[in-house]
Amino acid sequence: MSLSPDAPAVRLVETDQADLHLWVSNQSFKDDPVALTVSIDGVEIVDRLFAVEHQHNWILFPVRVAPGHHVVRIVAGTGVEKQESFTMPETGRRYAAIDYGNAMDERQRHVNWFIQSTPIGFA
Repeated sequence: MSLSPDAPAVRLVETDQADLHLWVSNQSFKDDPVALTVSIDGVEIVDRLFAVEHQHNWILFPVRVAPGHHVVRIVAGTGVEKQESFTMPETGRRYAAIDYGNAMDERQRHVNWFIQSTPIGFA
């Protein structure tokens, strides 16, 4: 499916139309729930509270992303931020996960991001 000239380069779509399957989860019992905002190239695609729910609560956000270089930015309501770059291929799908965690105290809050060309094992 090609993008129309006036379609945004990054947007939420139906699962079967997505180039990027983005999974998001809160893995912190201490910060439950936690607000997470995710943007790609400045386009906000996620802005909501995430409950920990025994750490098995992964939520899918199917995203249409144009081929090329992109920047993802994740901001937690607790002040933790992460920014990473990634490249979308001309064809095929990518699978990404974002998890928020807090090992023991406020100094150990973190956000993880990873992206790969194969489906993620838990999905």
